[in-house]
Amino acid sequence: MNAGQIRIKKDELEAFIENYISFLKIERGLSPNTVSSYYLDLMKFHGFVTDKNINFKELSPLFFQDFLSYLSELNLSGKTRARFYSSIKGFYKFLFKRGIVTEFPFKDIEYPFTAKKLPDFLTEEEIRKILSVEFAGQGHGRIRKRKDPDADKFENLRNKAIIEFLYSSGLRISELADIKLDNFNFDLNFARVRGKGSKERIVPFGIPFKEMLKVYLPLRQKYAVKSKNTGNAYLFITAKGLPLTRQGLWKIIKKAALFAEIDKNITPHMLRHTFATHLLGGGADLRSIQQMLGHSSISTTEIYTHTDISHLKEQHAKFHPRNMNQSLKIAGPAEEDGGGKRQ
Repeated sequence: MNAGQIRIKKDELEAFIENYISFLKIERGLSPNTVSSYYLDLMKFHGFVTDKNINFKELSPLFFQDFLSYLSELNLSGKTRARFYSSIKGFYKFLFKRGIVTEFPFKDIEYPFTAKKLPDFLTEEEIRKILSVEFAGQGHGRIRKRKDPDADKFENLRNKAIIEFLYSSGLRISELADIKLDNFNFDLNFARVRGKGSKERIVPFGIPFKEMLKVYLPLRQKYAVKSKNTGNAYLFITAKGLPLTRQGLWKIIKKAALFAEIDKNITPHMLRHTFATHLLGGGADLRSIQQMLGHSSISTTEIYTHTDISHLKEQHAKFHPRNMNQSLKIAGPAEEDGGGKRQ
């Protein structure tokens, strides 16, 4: 040990937290971002338990009330507090299954979750505008001089294909950034996508996207060779042949919204919500939408049933026996049979 270095011994709780984090990474296959969030939550929990001198193996139900009050004092959002609850509950399930704690302290505890915010989505007219955007020649008042005359054409085709694919597949932005050429079956029009928890799913895509690829892929090849090994595998790359990052994809979507003159804070996730909402409005069943989105629970998908009530109103007007239109429809045969007006 070098002079001046102090070796701090981990306490028992911290050691168990690190074991749990390893379990999430290796056995559950959760993404680095998710694992990092769990770790930060649990270390905040560790700090609270340590400061209060609480035995983490014998938590009382009152403890959670105190801890949730502590989180409220930090001015955290309801969503963040709910994530803390989920992180700690998962950790204690891990401890209980391994016999480290003899009682599962969450069995009689319900977290007062806040109501889910309904997702924002684009109308069919708004999505039509975005899909019609041409990126080439949009210089924001300054002219770009490029040595490569094909670069603008390449980026225009690539950006349009990105928007089309997001809308026709409902992918998350991280999934889109990771998508590779060998994920596609171009004969059967579907892609294999690796989502949260490294779960793989099949996502169909539409004919318009396939038609775009016929033009984009030959041009893409010119730029893919620039990167030697890095960009060759990825579907969406830069003019330097490097894979597009999530930040790069985000900027493209923001540009599309700007050029389409849509006054909404459009995000990649809004396109995912739009995909699901339009599918549901078109008559798709929730189970199919759940599979395409990669939701582990149908309850997550059910939020889309609240986003567009026009179909529900139409069905109610058409079929409910107390509806005026339906009453008139029922009255018809009686009038024919003898009629006159009903008294």
